[in-house]
Amino acid sequence: MRTVKMRISGGDTDAPSVIRVSFWAWIAAAAIGLIDAVLFFYFKNTLIDSTMRARPDLNVDQVRSGANSFVWLTLILAVLFGSLYAYFGYRMRAGERKARTRLMIAGVVHLVVSILFPVSLIVLIGVVLSLVGVLAMYLPAAAKTYFTDEV
Repeated sequence: MRTVKMRISGGDTDAPSVIRVSFWAWIAAAAIGLIDAVLFFYFKNTLIDSTMRARPDLNVDQVRSGANSFVWLTLILAVLFGSLYAYFGYRMRAGERKARTRLMIAGVVHLVVSILFPVSLIVLIGVVLSLVGVLAMYLPAAAKTYFTDEV
């Protein structure tokens, strides 16, 4: 059985449920990343204190500067990946094949960045959600049909 995309007012398409699940997995991954960055920003002083207790030989100003830089980097990356996930997720849900590929690339880059930097369990949950999003937009037959049929 072939599924045909149908245009709805405003240019949206009636995406199959698996594509909607993928879209919401990407949005949840973006939200979790932003929540983690805000929490990291909030608990920055705790991070500095625990680092100073573990390594009293370090200079407090250097630790504070490094923590500030790391917190801002985390926040910037969370906003960047969140924006990419939301924009390309919306385009993917509308049936754009290139957006699906770009979402997968953003997810892979996010995974690599998460491996390179120490991350929390919350970030790993976001990465798992993005993997769910990739699998949902590539593997099921309904997803393959949705991205191959012409509107």
